[in-house]
Amino acid sequence: MGRRPNALILQYFERGPKLQDQSNRYPHTCKACGEHFPRGRLDSLTSHLTKKCPAISEAERVNALLTLSGMSHASQRFQQTQQTQAHAHAHAHAAANGSSVDLPMIQRDWTALGVLAEVSRQIDLNEKNDDRGQPNGAPHTTSAPAGQPEDRFDLQDQFTIENPPLSQEGGVPVEPAKDASAEEMDRAPTAEERLQEILGADDVQADAANITMAAAAAAAARVHPTYLDPEILGEEAAAAADAATATANAVAVAAAAAAEASCLPVADMSGAAEPHPTTPSTPVIPTPSVPPPPWGEITYATDSFQAAVTNNSPMQTTTTPLGKGVFRLDSGPNSAKSRHSRARFNATRRKEVQEVRKIGACIRCRVLRKTCSQGSPCDTCRKVLSPRVWRSGCVRTKFSEQLDLYSAGVQIVLAQGRVNSLKQAMTLGSHGVVVEACHFPDCAPRLQLQVLQQDPDRDAEGKLVDPAIDDRPSAYPIVMLDNDNQDVPARVETYMREILPDMISREPSHFMQVTLQTAVDVAGKTNDELLKKSLELWGLVEILDRERQWSISAKTWAEDSPVRSIKEDTDGELFNTICLQLAAAAERKAAATSKALLTGMQRVLQDSKVKIDFNMYFAVLILLNCVEKSSWAFKAWEQENLRHLWPLEKEPVSFAQQGYVIANLLHMLLGIRKALPRTAHREVDGKLVTEEENPAIREYFETINLDFNQVKAKQERPAFSPTDSRSFELLFCSTLLLPSSDT
Repeated sequence: MGRRPNALILQYFERGPKLQDQSNRYPHTCKACGEHFPRGRLDSLTSHLTKKCPAISEAERVNALLTLSGMSHASQRFQQTQQTQAHAHAHAHAAANGSSVDLPMIQRDWTALGVLAEVSRQIDLNEKNDDRGQPNGAPHTTSAPAGQPEDRFDLQDQFTIENPPLSQEGGVPVEPAKDASAEEMDRAPTAEERLQEILGADDVQADAANITMAAAAAAAARVHPTYLDPEILGEEAAAAADAATATANAVAVAAAAAAEASCLPVADMSGAAEPHPTTPSTPVIPTPSVPPPPWGEITYATDSFQAAVTNNSPMQTTTTPLGKGVFRLDSGPNSAKSRHSRARFNATRRKEVQEVRKIGACIRCRVLRKTCSQGSPCDTCRKVLSPRVWRSGCVRTKFSEQLDLYSAGVQIVLAQGRVNSLKQAMTLGSHGVVVEACHFPDCAPRLQLQVLQQDPDRDAEGKLVDPAIDDRPSAYPIVMLDNDNQDVPARVETYMREILPDMISREPSHFMQVTLQTAVDVAGKTNDELLKKSLELWGLVEILDRERQWSISAKTWAEDSPVRSIKEDTDGELFNTICLQLAAAAERKAAATSKALLTGMQRVLQDSKVKIDFNMYFAVLILLNCVEKSSWAFKAWEQENLRHLWPLEKEPVSFAQQGYVIANLLHMLLGIRKALPRTAHREVDGKLVTEEENPAIREYFETINLDFNQVKAKQERPAFSPTDSRSFELLFCSTLLLPSSDT
């Protein structure tokens, strides 16, 4: 029996056949972008749908979130609002409305921000079922009962000053607090208060396991202030300990009287010899010797516990059973030392730490290992009055989030749109025909891929409707690559690694050819993973840059079959489709490679304990050259003749400006980690030279032979050319090449 399909998932994903195992799962493929999910896990599908898919608009994401959270009426309301706003403001963004949080959902005018907030609340409530916010499984109530203390534990049945037993003379129970007002009882909590209760539920559960130990420790500290640890109980417990010292004898006398009344002998906790009661004592039962627990552990004595007693030691227990709430602390020359424990955060500090962990510490605090705080700038960065090195301010960002040129999915969306239209227009099948693609026909590496062909129309009896069509399967017209039965991105990545040396040797830019060859030599000697990743990213970006320079030919599996060339001038539609599919495959791999490279760079650069050298410098140079090419591609989309073909909701100008931010961040971190070579302007010939003593760096700068003024002009006055993808070269790399005073 199969798994029942989810209606929302079927709307956005194509469900494949059931897997041949015991998992009861089905592979899924996104209809919008074509990404394949072999296992079809629901969390992966929903994460892709609500966060990652580049072909889905923000309105569709919000609608999917509402549907997943079970708010179908809100989803319909949101769709109606979006349609109304689209008609009323065709060329402007919808204005944010101020709908009240307490209104019913069906009456709200939902905005994107309000919808996401409400969905987060609903999902959180559904996961926790409204019962995790109450300790000990208590039912959820809208207001706390009157007189309930804010503390999460009571020192009940403990022999303490604040809470003596009721059997003790003069013992008076603490009066409960006054009842809350009727208005507070009747007032329903707001959505923010309910969310705060849910977030605080985890703290209640985390502390519930330590209630008994905390109660015993508090009682011990109040009776014996010499054992008090102010770091555990805080300032309030330390003050209470001073008061406990003055009344220790009175407490001991009162405890002895209470024990006499209840026929339970109590240990002599005051250290003074007291006369034994006249009542007959319980006979002593010898107990086996047990090694004492280490210092810091509090052990409760049971009713059957017996121990020998002498009047010389104040910490020895009596020969009779200990009363309820009495505990034993072992100490002495043979006991272990106290284990160091970190003081708990108070409620305010705990909330601050939680918020900082959510937003992440700033880069400066990560590198310098300082305590970060909220705000921009944080408290640590604000205290730097005259920065000498760190001049970029307080930055909280992940490199992979700051640079999303390759995860934007421009080529992916364009290719998938064409594939979907072709599948709907004709019947396709695979009949053993493959295509070979390469960039340099005189080189050995080839990319072989299966294709889909158009099946001819047939009548009910299986005969061809058009008898003039050749009925040989190999003669059927080729339509596109078969993405369903082969991993095209993996094939493209393998091809890139094979053709990379040829691409480097044919690189027209002298600066980049020297940089790439130096990186290849260094990576071969040091086996640097980040340097290898940067070279792979450059190869994938080069394939994207050469998206229409493929040499494509088609043939069958038979050895004697003729090879048919597919060229742009003779088979324009087919050539464009295959080139678009190959570019989409390269873009998928470039997105994954860039994310891994940026994450690795940030981890290494921000970890002051990891030693880095100039290998990182070459990796960053290659990365910035890739960003220069990609920025040119997004800049080209801003032209009027291409603007109507732009497939994404986000404007291309937002992608074209990302290179400046990432270049400045990398320059700053390389300078902090002393991995940025010192350069200078040589006045004799105007060349850009280095002042480093490292022979490899000196040889590199001598080989690239860059003119200082030309590099500075490239940075200050970039000239965009729609026909030259290298027109932005040195725009971002110059940040690492020029001296710090000139950048």
